[in-house]
Amino acid sequence: MGYGLTILTVFLFLYAVSSKRLSLTILTGPLVFASLGWLMGPVGLEIIELPNDLELTTRLLESTLVLVLFTDAMGINTSRWREEASVPGRLLGIGLPLTLIAGWGLALLLFGDLEVWEAGLVAIILAPTDAALGQAVVSNPRVPERIRQGLNVESGLNDGIALPVFFVFLEAAEAVEASVTIRSVLGEIAQQLGLAVAVGLVLGWLAAKVIVWTSGRDWAAHGWRQVALVGVAFAAWSLGDAVGGSGFIAAWVAGLALGRTLRGLFPAIAEFAEGTGHILTLLSFFAFGSFVLGEAVTQMTWEIGLYAVLSLTAIRILPVVVSMVGLGLRAPSLLYLGWFGPRGLASIILVVTILEKSSLSGAPTIALIMAATVGLSIYAHGVTAWWGSNRYAAWYESRHAHHGEMPENESVPEVPVSRRLGHTDLEG
Repeated sequence: MGYGLTILTVFLFLYAVSSKRLSLTILTGPLVFASLGWLMGPVGLEIIELPNDLELTTRLLESTLVLVLFTDAMGINTSRWREEASVPGRLLGIGLPLTLIAGWGLALLLFGDLEVWEAGLVAIILAPTDAALGQAVVSNPRVPERIRQGLNVESGLNDGIALPVFFVFLEAAEAVEASVTIRSVLGEIAQQLGLAVAVGLVLGWLAAKVIVWTSGRDWAAHGWRQVALVGVAFAAWSLGDAVGGSGFIAAWVAGLALGRTLRGLFPAIAEFAEGTGHILTLLSFFAFGSFVLGEAVTQMTWEIGLYAVLSLTAIRILPVVVSMVGLGLRAPSLLYLGWFGPRGLASIILVVTILEKSSLSGAPTIALIMAATVGLSIYAHGVTAWWGSNRYAAWYESRHAHHGEMPENESVPEVPVSRRLGHTDLEG
């Protein structure tokens, strides 16, 4: 990579030491590093060149998703969901399925060359949101906590929820193309999901017990307990794949099992995994800008551009509005929840999975749709995040001053998610 590596590492350093200040601007991490990758890549200044073998880039992206899924799952506290989960629960339980259905229908309408299940893949790939693309949306303390937490928790959990659906759709699409029987498809799906869940549960539970046992005997230094989590995440991923299951689902389930067992025992144990996830996330957006975004721009069609715009607007906003019916939220709150549903890391890596592990004829089209949508989201949500959060907060403060109690300002207990890039502990 030559000077390219030097430039990249300098930008990593500069972003790290000024991250708090930059969070008050339009310069989000994904925007900065995707732009840097685009500028330095093959369609830019060609400071770095597209490698002949993309395996290294693929492994970087996959490793990032593994840590993101694992740390997100570790942060889930289901006991708190029973107390207050109206906004995030509706976003995930109603908004997400409606977004999938709407995106599926639009893909079928615009892309006649895609089979039914390939169109479904487009929809599920672009259903998960990514708070990293608009940090201010969930970190601005002026925004009502109930609204911030709703978006924060949705982003932390929806990629894990979308994964099983993605693999079901992928198996179905491959079966149609290969003329495989429904029985074989169902068997393959059951195997992938079942083995992944089994591997994740066993490894997560065993790892938690070992951490507790060794810590009780003062065997494990604080910093090394954190390193151990990275080992658990990647062990679940690799073993899940090795036995014929989904490594990503295994990693998510392992994080869930480990987090539930260790709940409250070691509050800072996930810090190293989360910090590592920060670095890998920024590098992943750099790789996206370098090797995907620039090429996608040169192959853009009006159908792809229209789908990207509608995916980030109508397909997201209308399901959110429907899901919030009955909560009494005002129009600005509904628009805030609806607009700030950026698409990012999970979408990128799910497409990489299709390109690497399948031979679908529609894979190139799916990749271009993802690239256009995520690319547009990086800039549209990055530029509007800080301005939009302040504009919404100003409306809320004015309304609250005149009307007092509002559904938006109801006090809610925190439903934690991991503090990875873009997520917040809601303390401002």
